[in-house]
Amino acid sequence: MTKFSEALARVHKAAKHHIVRSKDISRADREMLFSSRWLQSIVRGWYLLVRPDAAPGESSPWYASFWDFLGLYLENLYGDRYCLSAESSLDLHINASTIPKQVIAIAEKGNNSPLELPFNTSLLTYGAPKNIPEETVKIRGIRAMPLPLALCRASPSYFTRNAKDAEIALRFAKDPSEWLHTILRYDFKRAANRIVGAYGFLQEKEMAEHIQTSLEREHFSILPENPFAEEKPLLLLPIKSPHAARVYMLWNAYQETILQVFAPSSKLPNKTAYFAQLEKIYAQDAYNSLSIEGYRIDDALIRRVAEEDWNPEENPQDRATRDALAAFGYYEAFQAVKVSIGHILDGASPALEAKKNLHFWMQNLFQPMIDAQLLRSEDLVGYRRHQVYIRGSRHIPFPREALPDAMEAFYDCLLNEPHPAVRAVLGHFLLVYIHPYMDGNGRTARFLMNAMFASGGYPWTIIQVKHRDRYFAALEEASVGENVRPLAEFIQEEMHPG
Repeated sequence: MTKFSEALARVHKAAKHHIVRSKDISRADREMLFSSRWLQSIVRGWYLLVRPDAAPGESSPWYASFWDFLGLYLENLYGDRYCLSAESSLDLHINASTIPKQVIAIAEKGNNSPLELPFNTSLLTYGAPKNIPEETVKIRGIRAMPLPLALCRASPSYFTRNAKDAEIALRFAKDPSEWLHTILRYDFKRAANRIVGAYGFLQEKEMAEHIQTSLEREHFSILPENPFAEEKPLLLLPIKSPHAARVYMLWNAYQETILQVFAPSSKLPNKTAYFAQLEKIYAQDAYNSLSIEGYRIDDALIRRVAEEDWNPEENPQDRATRDALAAFGYYEAFQAVKVSIGHILDGASPALEAKKNLHFWMQNLFQPMIDAQLLRSEDLVGYRRHQVYIRGSRHIPFPREALPDAMEAFYDCLLNEPHPAVRAVLGHFLLVYIHPYMDGNGRTARFLMNAMFASGGYPWTIIQVKHRDRYFAALEEASVGENVRPLAEFIQEEMHPG
């Protein structure tokens, strides 16, 4: 082994979740790996072990290790004498899919000023030993408040600022005995009014009545107070997981905005005329969709593929070229999408057609890579098997174990949505948001968008690579800023360019 590989092995052994303390490694190893970009500084004395080929300014390695670092850092400083604040605890309980800009912790000692962390994130620790609860739970290695305690301690404004998160949290705090234990132990009279009122608003009357009646027996005077500002809850059906709940809530919350942006749908287009137009725009569509994903594609390559002048068996350059494989995969997937659109134009259910074939569209994108033995066929079966991160985004796609429930909710929304434009825009957005596949999510989402647009008489819409930054910014705003209007308006403009 070389000196470098030996140093890397030692640092890797000392790391926990890719987090390394400088005191746990030698100065020589630290300097060698830092200069070669294997180590990135987090704060003084703490480093992140990363791949050196990550693009400069790439946030994904940090976001992937964000919560792991906080757990190790807080435990190193305070042992078990700390706890996350109520709202930061709730982020962990509901598996929030966005990395927060700031996490707040309560400890025996704190400097009451933010510790600046990479990519505009921070940790604020304030000293308030009397506020550290005796009962804590560990989530992802971090001490947090139990769910009922966090909801009771959350400020009243949390229910208006973070209504979706609050609703998810309340719906998963299912044990009334835990509520009673928490409210009575800490004498949460005002919080009890909010909790009972919140469950009443969520139409969980049995839970509200159980908590209120039990507390009144303990001489609590309950005046239910609805802490939400919305006219109605976003969820009115049983849910299996916080991730499925978030899919339903985003769909329900964003529907009206889509309908405000898009003109009403029209009758189904003439099938022959529609497919003739698709043939005219195929090259432009392929170029833009593949270029958005970073492939180097030109008109000549697209034309060769479309004219079947692409032969990986006889042309080694075709066989070895990643971009050519991607172009051929796109062509095959495009043909499969056309078949599905044909069924839709013949009267088939658009959502059922998508549910039956979405995965096959994705598989077609990568079949040439399987044929070239660059991928294994089992890699494309089912949903992804690992956590993924989206470059430059604070949004964290759902963990792999959440995908079955999340995708079931996704298809349920698609099947029950009567408006084609909503199916198109939210189908596209939420497929990217969930990110169910290891690769090809963006291309598959754009195929889905256009299949759903066809079901409402809208034209095939090309997202142009020259607008890539605006496109990604709009997706980020819908994911992290909970505002879908920029995305809807952007897609509507791309539908009618010029």
